Formats: sequence, structure tokens, C-alpha cells
Amino acid sequence: MIQYDSLGHINIVVDDVERATEFYVKALGAVPVQDFPHFRNDGFAKSAGFLSNPENVDVTIRFLRLPTRDGIFIELMEYHNPAVVACCKDKVAHGMGCVGHIALRVKSIDEAFDHLKAIDGVRMINESREYRPFKIDDIRPDEFRYYDEKMEGSVEEKEKVCKIIGSIRYFYFLDPYGVQWELEQGHTDIGSM
Repeated sequence: MIQYDSLGHINIVVDDVERATEFYVKALGAVPVQDFPHFRNDGFAKSAGFLSNPENVDVTIRFLRLPTRDGIFIELMEYHNPAVVACCKDKVAHGMGCVGHIALRVKSIDEAFDHLKAIDGVRMINESREYRPFKIDDIRPDEFRYYDEKMEGSVEEKEKVCKIIGSIRYFYFLDPYGVQWELEQGHTDIGSM
């Protein structure tokens, strides 16, 4: 059985991260926390299923914290390459599968991957035999920013995030209803602030 730690974040793929941020700030009181502008990272791209030419994947990622007791995070992603594809444009209340992905933290990513591959109705985001959880490549402090000036100016805090990001392993799968899930191991900064 997979052992879960907590909800990681709720992902929403958008066509304009600035406009989407304005909406979630206005509609839900979300607070911008962290940006990864034009993030290019082979390990990240491979884990997302882009096994061919992962170096070409270019995405802006922004984390927003919802004002909840548990500090739930929304992860907005604007893909610059490959371009965003609209697939849930006509969403209705009883429509299935239009959330980008829902992330859950796990203790053992390999155990979780093997378990899910054996479940009927589960489809990995990339059905290649080579698909598996990959480690995100190391990043530099200048590849992201904090909105909080004190956090942004702290070399120690920025280096801590670099260390955490460089230890994350994850994979995506789809359930029978078309909902995309992410299982991740090692992401301890967002959600534990």
C-alpha cells in the first residue's frame, strides 16, 4: 500500500500566468509565493512525460498559497514550449478531468510507481517502457524568486530551495476518469512553510 504524507499542490495549466494570478488573487485571495520563470530542466521535462527533446520544454511555474489553515498551494503552469493546448474549454459542473493535476506526496516514489503501473485503469502520462520517476536536475538560485523580499534576499533560503528541488522525484498518471495525478517524493519546501 502507498503511504501518503499530504496533499502537495493543485496544478492548473493556463495560457497566461499573469492573468491567471490576478484571477486567483481576486477570486480566492491566493497569495503569490514563488516563481520559476521560463523553467527549462531535463529531469522536470522527462518526469512530465516529454522524453523526446526534454531540453526544448519551457514552462513558467508560479506557486500561490490559498488562505487556508493547511496552506494549500495552487501551481500555475504556462507552457511556452510546447504551446498550451486547450482541452477542457467547455467545462461544466458535472464534467470530468479538467484539473491540470493533483499532487500527493509519498514516502517511496518507486514503490508507488510500481504499485500504480499494476492497477487496471491507470495510464502513465507516457506509456513508453522508459518512463519512470526522474529526479529534477539541480537548479540555481537565479532560476526562481520569492515574493517576500526577506526570503528573496536570503542566500541561505534560496540555496535551501535549490537543494530541495534537486532532490525531488515525481511522475504523472491518469485515472480512468481522465484526472491527472502527480506523486512526488522530496518536495518539502512548498506546503511546509
